[in-house]
Amino acid sequence: MNKIAVYGKGGIGKSTVSANLSAALAQAGVRVLQIGCDPKHDSTRLLTHGRRITTVLDYTRVTGHADRRLEDVLFPGYAGVGCVEAGGPKPGVGCAGRGIITAFELLERFHAEDDYDAVIYDVLGDVVCGGFAVPIRREYANLILIVTSGEFMALYAANNILRGIRNYDGEKRRVAGIVFNRRDIAGEDGRVARFAEAAGLPVCAVVPRSGVFARCEAENRTVVEAGYELAGIFRDLARALTEGISLYEAAPLTDDDLEHAVFGPDRPAAPEPAAALPPVRRPAGPAAESTRAAAAEELVSVNILYDDPLHGCAFNGAVGTGVHLTDAVILAHSPQSCAYISYQTISSAGRRGLFERGALLPNSVSPNLECSFMDENDVIFGGADKLEAKVLEIKKKRPRAIVVVTSCPSGIIGDDVSRVLRHAEPDLPIIAVRADGNLSGDYLQGMLEMYVSLAREIIKRDIAPMPDTVNIVFEKVAAKSTGPNFKIVEEFLHRLGLRVNCRFLCETTFDRLRDFLAAPLNLLASDDYTGRLLRRFFTDEYGCVFLDGGFPVGFDETKEWLLKVADFFGRRGAAECLIREQESGYRRRVEALRPALRGRKLMIVTFNHNVDWILRVALDAGMEIVKLGILRFSQDAGFVTRLGAPLNVEENYDDAGRGADTLKYRPDVLLTNYNSADEPAGVLADTIPMCPDAGFYSGLNMVSRWAALLEKNLRGEWMDDKKFVDKYYA
Repeated sequence: MNKIAVYGKGGIGKSTVSANLSAALAQAGVRVLQIGCDPKHDSTRLLTHGRRITTVLDYTRVTGHADRRLEDVLFPGYAGVGCVEAGGPKPGVGCAGRGIITAFELLERFHAEDDYDAVIYDVLGDVVCGGFAVPIRREYANLILIVTSGEFMALYAANNILRGIRNYDGEKRRVAGIVFNRRDIAGEDGRVARFAEAAGLPVCAVVPRSGVFARCEAENRTVVEAGYELAGIFRDLARALTEGISLYEAAPLTDDDLEHAVFGPDRPAAPEPAAALPPVRRPAGPAAESTRAAAAEELVSVNILYDDPLHGCAFNGAVGTGVHLTDAVILAHSPQSCAYISYQTISSAGRRGLFERGALLPNSVSPNLECSFMDENDVIFGGADKLEAKVLEIKKKRPRAIVVVTSCPSGIIGDDVSRVLRHAEPDLPIIAVRADGNLSGDYLQGMLEMYVSLAREIIKRDIAPMPDTVNIVFEKVAAKSTGPNFKIVEEFLHRLGLRVNCRFLCETTFDRLRDFLAAPLNLLASDDYTGRLLRRFFTDEYGCVFLDGGFPVGFDETKEWLLKVADFFGRRGAAECLIREQESGYRRRVEALRPALRGRKLMIVTFNHNVDWILRVALDAGMEIVKLGILRFSQDAGFVTRLGAPLNVEENYDDAGRGADTLKYRPDVLLTNYNSADEPAGVLADTIPMCPDAGFYSGLNMVSRWAALLEKNLRGEWMDDKKFVDKYYA
């Protein structure tokens, strides 16, 4: 069976050539199926005498899978030619390339080609997306014709088509040659001849410019059916294709060679070459700080800033952040699968807590997430109508707000989500967040998009101040320690006579976010890259006041943090009283650890960029820090320490060297974020949490665990514990 793909620039005459070739083959007794793959769906018009047949895409949009029949989209044309139009969405909406894929899947399901001797695919050739490239895949077309005129853009499109074929075929031979459809411009014959020679292709047919074609199109029939003398061109081409024709490999020209072939001796002078772009280098030192400052202005994630591989999906990040506005509905404009993944990610933290010993996390097991349920038809034709219907449905439930988040599919097809904003009401705002899946960045970038969008749309600027209140900004909602840390900080604030107004953005309400500016002081929960971005955003945009640093971790930080908060509100006496209660107990516990830990070696390999809270206690207990390897982390950008002691620090540490370093330094304790089964014998391996516990005793509790385990090891009790762990937790 001959399966012929006819490609060419839009408006170059592909449909005219395809229809006349089909008619000529049919007159010769060949059973022909012609499939139009242009969204204009006019490929078969001359074969059906002007009848606009139902397109495959229009049909699948309104017909369920089980009710579809081939005869509903396959229509008889002149001389028994089978006629199919793939169709496409309205201009500017949806994805026509995906439409072609869908059409081909339906035709394959019904084995549409089985009753024919030849198939002709009429394909738009100046669109190079994967959908329009489907007909040149080897399972569909074994022969390719390229229609062109002598105009430069037509030849440019022809060369691009050769590039696409080359990507599929390499040096395989499937190109029959060029159909030259004349436009009667100056020097046209020479241009096409030079291009064909340079590309190593023959000119299979030359179609003259003639009023006969316009006359036949007005009559809605082919030149072949009308019997004009020009029909001989298509009969000769049909005969050559039927009897066997030489095929050639696709050999596209470079841009310079294309211009030389097209313009020949009249080629215009080439412009001066542009200066080469300098290589992108990761900034270091002072340059790094200025780059980070610029990033803070632009609110971009670390991975985008440094052009690193993306971690996660911006859609998932935006949704996972937005659901913490508990009385709003987060509406994912996405396929069900995207929303399902986000749903599972969000709810997993709550479900995990159900299986831990009494540790129920604040994360909702059933988040306030809805979905527009985009399907393949929506990807092809656009899903704005379905989104609008879903918004109207949700409005009946009267949430405090509706937040629409776009995914990859809705971003790729360019759905206009702004149209749903007209359904907002004074007491029910609708907010659109263009996360667009991975198109806009990684998980962290999606978080930032949601943070900024909610802040700008909801926070009220003219709000009366509320004394003795604080906001908390950037708690890491997926971390196990988030809930307990909030309780610790809340208790500290209570002892100072203060309360929390808004948690941005963790388990808070619309009204608390609206009143964000009422609190005179803001406390950053995590003083990492993202936390600093948000602090800068609130400072620059709203003039907010922040306490330096994040939630305190370790005794020294907690003491300093409490005094700063107390001084801001004039409550220093209360803070000093609280500190005195804890100080003597801390010193007593550290002294008790020294006999077990004095002289012990500690090696740390971690994503955490601030580990003073553990280093201080280890040093106080007499341990030796032999190696500190700081791994690169997508949510932070630089190791920091306030310790005066010399440290063997290696930033941007390569974790592959951990085993060699462990053998080199022979630590008694190896502290990492993720333990390995390959740790050397005799080394006590412990895990440092990505988000450590806040408060006075975070470091002390961990170091106390090492002392206890090392003592067990000396007394031979460790193997009893190992049996217990293997039995219940392996």
